[in-house]
This record gives sequence, C-alpha cells and structure tokens, in this order.
Amino acid sequence: MTKHMNKGLPFDEWPPEDRMMFESLTAEGPIDDGPWVSLSATTIRTRRYSYGHWLGFLRKSHPALLDQPLSARVTRETIKGYTLAMGVNSTQTTVGIELQRLYHTVSAAMPRDDWSWLFGLVQRVRKRAVRAPKPYVLSVDLYRLGLELMEDARNKSALLPRVILSQAEQFRDGLMIAFLAVAPMRRSGFTNLRLGEQVVKIGGLWRVYLSADMVKTGISEDFEIQSELGRYVDEYIEIYRPVFPNSHAHKGMWPYGERPMTDKMVRRYLCKHTKNRLGVAISPHGFRRGAASFLAAADPKNIRAAKDLLQHNSFAITEQHYIHGANSRRAGHSLANIIAAKAAAFDDGT
Repeated sequence: MTKHMNKGLPFDEWPPEDRMMFESLTAEGPIDDGPWVSLSATTIRTRRYSYGHWLGFLRKSHPALLDQPLSARVTRETIKGYTLAMGVNSTQTTVGIELQRLYHTVSAAMPRDDWSWLFGLVQRVRKRAVRAPKPYVLSVDLYRLGLELMEDARNKSALLPRVILSQAEQFRDGLMIAFLAVAPMRRSGFTNLRLGEQVVKIGGLWRVYLSADMVKTGISEDFEIQSELGRYVDEYIEIYRPVFPNSHAHKGMWPYGERPMTDKMVRRYLCKHTKNRLGVAISPHGFRRGAASFLAAADPKNIRAAKDLLQHNSFAITEQHYIHGANSRRAGHSLANIIAAKAAAFDDGT
C-alpha cells in the first residue's frame, strides 16, 4: 500500500473559478460576510487542502471537467470514482473526513443546490469506518525520553571544542518531545511557535501563549513551563539553537537547516525518536492522548481537567478519543507538576 493518496493541486494551480469561490467563502464584506468568516484558520486550511485533493483527482481522471462549472463536476458518478480512488491507499476514516470537507465546501459555495445525497454518502462512509486503535505512551515516559535525548546531546558536545549541528539537532528534538509532554498543543500551533512572540520568559519562567487565531477551537491557550524544563530551554537558546545556520534571521523555535521546521518535519522527527527509543511511533497528536491518559491514571479525581487541557467542548470527546482505560493553563500546570514529581520519583528509584 502506498503512503499517500492522490496528489492535490496547490492553490495557485486551481482553476480561477475555484480560487474565487474559495476566497469568497471567507471574505469579509461591508454588508455580508462569507459563510466561513467565523471559522478558524486551521479549519479553513484543512478544507482547502482537501478541496485541492478533489481537484487533483479531477485533473488525473477527468481533466475536461476542470473547464466546466463547479456544479457540473460534483456528480454522483465523479464522487463515486473519487471515493474509490481514495480507498486504494487511505483508510475509510480518512475517506470519510475528505468527503465531509468536500461536502462543507460545495454546500457552502452552492447553497441552493440539493446536497443531501452527498451528505448521506458521507454519513454512510463514516459509519462503515472502523477506527484503528491508536498507540499511546504516557506523558511522563515521553518527558523522560526528551530529557534523555538532551542529556545525551550535552554529553556528546562536552567531548568536542564546539557544538556541532548533529548535537544541536538532537537537543532540539529532545526539547520538542519534553515540551509537548508538558504542553500538549496541536501540531500547527507547536510548529509555529516563535521566540519572543508565543514563547516568552516572564518572571524567570518560560510561558507559551497561543492566540485564538492559532488554535483550532478559536480559544487561546496558555502554558507555563516548569523550572526544570525551563533550564533546558535556556540552554537550547543560548548554546544549541545558534548552531543552526541562519537561526539569527528568524524567530522559529524549531529551526531546520536555514529555516523553521514545517509541521510534517516535526511529525517525522517525533515519530522517529519515539519509535527508536520507545518502540512506538508517537505523532504530535499522540502526545495529547498520552496527556489525557496520564492525567486519568495519575489524578483520577480530577480527570475532567483533561478536557480543559486539550481544549475540548465536552468531556465526552476527551473520554471517547483521548483517554485510554478549568482552563488550559491550570490543567497544563497540573500536568507539568505531576510529570515532574513522577520523573523525580523514578530518578530516586522510588
């Protein structure tokens, strides 16, 4: 099975009509706003990404349709072909998500048309989907892995007259893992952290602040990094981050080469280290499952804090999708304190 489904069209390669249609959905006008004007940037980005997949399928299988009006393309026949094409190398869950995003786009763009048949298809596909069990590792184990990687990088650099790039990369990766263990934010926000903007030091403590436009739920997030990990942040900024070429020219928290890492790079490196060291590849989203599960095991009386930590609208979502077996700042502070206590206990052999 191949890794990726059909290649999507980049936005600048979309037909002009499609670009205008998509832009109109988020437009702010003097009288009427577009129907998506209140959606988060993340939701709009994922819908645009999925619509690009749809256009990529059309270019490959029905290129003549790209010259036709929007309404002429989205038919039962073309959607059937699209569904079958995605099913070759995607799970039914992924197919359902892609179809749902396409439905949201075309129904908003052409609200007078009857899209009940497409909505019904989405429901059938998602109902048939069997959700594969997601691997998870508790936050305390992820946190300790991050510290081990940073300590190993520190020991290696002590043997040389100067820090080399491979050591800086390992320290960065360890800090990313420990950082996400105590502040389990979504990947897009984590990737876009900038020094002096989202990551700031106040009163001797490092804080992470994500504004509402950086968060899927549209609710700002605020995490406090405890002093132990804060010392590693200091060391990273002073010693290891400057080793990356051109790091002085941008504020990206996680440099790669001469620029900040992309979200795909973040995922790849986190999965690599967790697979190598823990035997299970944990994606950034897996850190959120680990945090909820860890809170459930370590502090069952306050398990509902996991809802606030992950910024869910209801505890049912947290319980169903994230827990195996206040607000984000308060919940994150509780998580960080528990992790620090557990890690110290392990180090002491208790």
